[in-house]
Amino acid sequence: MSQTHLVDTPDDGGDTLTSVNDNGFLMPNLPDAPGIQGVRSVKIRDDDIMFCAFPKSGTHWVFEITRELLTGEIIEDDVTMTQTFMEYVHEEKYADLQSPRILNSHLLMKHLPEDVLNKKIKVITVLRNPKDVAVSFYNFLKTVPFAKYKGEWKNFLRPLFQGKFLYGSWMDYVIDWEQVKKTNPDLPVLTLFYEDMKQDQMREMRRICEFLGVERTDDFLSKVCDNTTLAAMRTHKNRENNRSSVFRKGGVGDWKNWFTVAQNEWFDQLYQEKMAGCHLQFKFTL
Repeated sequence: MSQTHLVDTPDDGGDTLTSVNDNGFLMPNLPDAPGIQGVRSVKIRDDDIMFCAFPKSGTHWVFEITRELLTGEIIEDDVTMTQTFMEYVHEEKYADLQSPRILNSHLLMKHLPEDVLNKKIKVITVLRNPKDVAVSFYNFLKTVPFAKYKGEWKNFLRPLFQGKFLYGSWMDYVIDWEQVKKTNPDLPVLTLFYEDMKQDQMREMRRICEFLGVERTDDFLSKVCDNTTLAAMRTHKNRENNRSSVFRKGGVGDWKNWFTVAQNEWFDQLYQEKMAGCHLQFKFTL
């Protein structure tokens, strides 16, 4: 039986952030969301593609790029990844979508349907350096009504990385997915870094194409680049209720405008402790 209840978690200054405790995991407080139990019961097709990332890792952007590479079409509609966001919308909303579907979630593997592993469907994970994730998440949570958060940046960082807010700790998330890859070597997983996409989108798009088993011309890839700039995405996507908070800045290194020296030192030490066994290399500037 699913156990859920509302939680107001204080930051270091006493301002609270509202979430739903769903069987011990903190989720957004959204009306009529399916919850982890609903996600677990989703029927997975053999050709589904699973898109997984911690919030604010550039997921909307990379999702759109992947969708265009997969279909071979330049798409200027207002469909976003929200359409197949497993913990946000109920299965009937995407049950009849044409194959191959791109499903997506910010959840851990243990929360996803068992057939993701059983059927060994293709999984794309997107990683972004945690300092920029923190800044982006802060700005996002200040604008979305469901979080009811009015706190200051100086009070946000510590509880975020201690896993006290939505979706828990970024570090736990990354380590969990690395463990999934290690224990399931036959699961096809493509790991993309947001910063690599920013640095050389053509190269990373070729990697996505190879992973998906599709061939696209360089001319087409260039068109996808043009159609997935932040400005283009804002134009197409904001027709679907105001989503400007999703497409805020999209850069690399904005954290330098936010982190104090003390915050940076605190974070670097925590990172070294928590991520000691993790081989992943993150780019904090370009």
